[in-house]
Amino acid sequence: MAATRKNRDLTQGPVFGHLMRMVIPMSFGIVAMMLVGIVDAYWVGRLGTVEQAAVQFVFPVSMAVMSIAIGLGAGAVSVVARAAGRGDGERTKRVATDAVVLALIVTAITSGLGMIFIEPVFRLMGATDAMMPHVRDYMLIWFAGIIFMVGPMIASNILRALGDAILPSLIMIIAAVLNMILDPILIFGLGPIPAMEVQGAALATLISNMVVFIIAMWIMIFREKIIDLSWPGFSEMLWNWREVARIGAPAAGSNMINPIAMTLVFAAAARFGEPVVAGFGVAGRVEALALIPLFALSGSIGAITGQNGGAGQVTRVREAFRSAFLFCVGWGAAMAVVLALLAYPLAWLFLPSEEAREMARLTWWIAPVTMGGYGIAMAASAGFNGLGRPLLGVAINLMRGFGLLVPLVWLGSTLFGPAGLISGYALTNVVAGVVIAFLVLRYAPMTALESKARRPVVPPTQAAKAGAPVRPGE
Repeated sequence: MAATRKNRDLTQGPVFGHLMRMVIPMSFGIVAMMLVGIVDAYWVGRLGTVEQAAVQFVFPVSMAVMSIAIGLGAGAVSVVARAAGRGDGERTKRVATDAVVLALIVTAITSGLGMIFIEPVFRLMGATDAMMPHVRDYMLIWFAGIIFMVGPMIASNILRALGDAILPSLIMIIAAVLNMILDPILIFGLGPIPAMEVQGAALATLISNMVVFIIAMWIMIFREKIIDLSWPGFSEMLWNWREVARIGAPAAGSNMINPIAMTLVFAAAARFGEPVVAGFGVAGRVEALALIPLFALSGSIGAITGQNGGAGQVTRVREAFRSAFLFCVGWGAAMAVVLALLAYPLAWLFLPSEEAREMARLTWWIAPVTMGGYGIAMAASAGFNGLGRPLLGVAINLMRGFGLLVPLVWLGSTLFGPAGLISGYALTNVVAGVVIAFLVLRYAPMTALESKARRPVVPPTQAAKAGAPVRPGE
């Protein structure tokens, strides 16, 4: 196993090669997870409009909860990758274990609170009397099972932090395939299995995630031997939890900035009527498919910057950012050509009205040319999370979302209508990409930032064993 891990050492070999080795399989995993949402919506839609509306209605809440898991995952990647980059095997096992424990505890608390407050939260959001029984049926199972969703996510992030690109993607794909197989069986029934309707959709998600949770934990404990089941003591465990939370809490908040900003963008679009909203929304969903490799890049770069930052290899950290930015520009340019050429058939396929089609075509002709800038913002933010500098990532997303996107979209749409809205969106990506790339490559720190609470790097229990002095209170 040591030899296998050495082959995944991200502090050696070509940096761009490591990026692509991790991005490609992760892209397939993201595609699989996106397909789950489409298949879910299809089968639930066959139950009826109320059921479909109820399941779609839970999306904002589920995304908010999953943002917590995404933040914890970013924290896990950062602490594990930096420890692995330093070549500290014992420290790597300890922080990986404590990251998993923290994630499970936070998830259990969230699960309990979520089940208690289903009724008031969704009533506050505007759920109707007809929707509430279906919302309750779905969310009770969803909240009960989120520990099985978060567990594989954290395990995948830890494996990725160690340089493993394949297993995390396989975990995502297995979960997606199982979910898609179970959906129609549990929703409509088959043989002795009764039809459970909306509850069946939630149960399909729970069962598929439970299976991959078991697989992920087996891999972590027995194959990778990265889980340390010994008791570290409260002091050391809390120390590691603080370090995970130092990255995870800002990362979770940062992850919510773009959805909130896009809500305000759609509010600007709504002033021009439903066809404009529909055309812009459909164009954005298709563009999201083109962005999958850039999403995968943002999920991969933290492991590379983290390991190399932990190893003190500043030049390789800078090369990781440079390579990622160039990939974003190249991929964005290629996808811009593809979407521009397909604008007419795609608009005809997805949209019924000519006004909505015109809006979608205009979006595909203008916005994708600049998607590389959006990718640069995502990659830079994730890369700084890996270095243990999450506040730089928050600053990047705040600058793009509220410093540029919202003002430019509202100004453009006010002055020039729907075309100005799209132009404001595109201008945001251009300005953000250029400014972020320049500042990151020219001025940003490329060293890993360790928690100020931890001096020296060796944890207290290990320092005591080695005979090193331990400060009072540690």
